[in-house]
Amino acid sequence: MAEEKTAVIKLTDEGFIGMMEDKDFVLNLTNTTFNATDLMLISIGYCFGITVDAYVKHKNLSISNLRINVKGKKHETENRYEKVDIEVSFDGDLTPEQRERIITIGKRGCTVSNSMLKAPEINVILV
Repeated sequence: MAEEKTAVIKLTDEGFIGMMEDKDFVLNLTNTTFNATDLMLISIGYCFGITVDAYVKHKNLSISNLRINVKGKKHETENRYEKVDIEVSFDGDLTPEQRERIITIGKRGCTVSNSMLKAPEINVILV
């Protein structure tokens, strides 16, 4: 059976509080410098990074100084991003083929960016 997760977001007197798997985090803009779209871009980079890290460890490859820059370009008239670029750099004594494979696996294995590429059905249900 496919994995299913639930995030809970509550509006309290202190602002929005997010909860996931018994862990809380503050989403109040007065207490953090990140907005929702910042968190989306960070999530893409983090997901790509943990996928790359798992792959290189699995293949016993050695890389260092992994850096992922995620750049989002907002659409001029619609309330969405029209383009997201993931710039990846790392050091390591690898062949060009190994480097390309790392990028391919990072892209293919990232649930966050895959969910954006093949948009999930989103239902809003008043309960």
